[in-house]
Amino acid sequence: MQSQNEIKNKLNNAIEKMPSLPTTVGKIIQLANDINSSAKDILAVIQLDPVVAAKVMKLINSAYYGMPNKVSLKQAVVLLGINTIKNLALSSAIVTQMGKNKIAIKSFDQQKFWEHSLGTAITSRVICKMLGTDPSEVDEFFVGGLIHDLGKVVLALSVPMLYSRAFKYGEDNKLGGLASESEKIGINHAEVGSMLGRKWSLSELLVDAILNHHQPVEDSGRLTWVVHTANYYASVNGYLNTGEYAAPRIDPGAYEKLGLERARLEAGFADLAGEIEKASVFLQS
Repeated sequence: MQSQNEIKNKLNNAIEKMPSLPTTVGKIIQLANDINSSAKDILAVIQLDPVVAAKVMKLINSAYYGMPNKVSLKQAVVLLGINTIKNLALSSAIVTQMGKNKIAIKSFDQQKFWEHSLGTAITSRVICKMLGTDPSEVDEFFVGGLIHDLGKVVLALSVPMLYSRAFKYGEDNKLGGLASESEKIGINHAEVGSMLGRKWSLSELLVDAILNHHQPVEDSGRLTWVVHTANYYASVNGYLNTGEYAAPRIDPGAYEKLGLERARLEAGFADLAGEIEKASVFLQS
């Protein structure tokens, strides 16, 4: 049996060896976080990378954004804004990076994983609209929902035999992933996902959302609480993630933290399946 330190070292090494996000995406994030940069600066970077440009254009002109007419890249940057373009490029790059991995664990359902991830992203977006979040910030919450469970992929790729045992243990004992992973591996997907987030230099808000999406802590911000709530509602609406064998749970204080009544929140998910179908373009290569 491997010790917990050996397992953690193995995971650390695996994360270190994972490819960084594309250079273009890193530059876009850097520019978006610079108050002195402009839409013109972002456009110049995207235009230098045909692959990123093509993906951004595909997403912009999809049903998800609902543009009345096809728009050019220049128009899109102006219409959608720098933050939306940044998060759009980031989410596309992450899905491309992590989605191409073939997972050997038979019980790990990759389709179910990505459907839950996308479901949580869309649910996060719906919650943001109810909260009246600034439109320029909504896509940050979408990204948080999309990547909150990436630690599962890292575990499946890095310690497949141990993770397979965690799946079996969870199924036999009707446990959630966090509990079964902690028992059989000594570390859970939320912790591993936050390690990957730091490797990719994601914002601390996103890293916190990944780390604490099952149970926000006292100093967790709104992004974490939204992703926590979205994770629950995506699950109870039929988008339960792979490796989760316990009934979904939500912190009872989430409604107060968000300032939303439960009934109003639940009513907002009436067309969740339709919204997820529109956003399925994010999962296409």
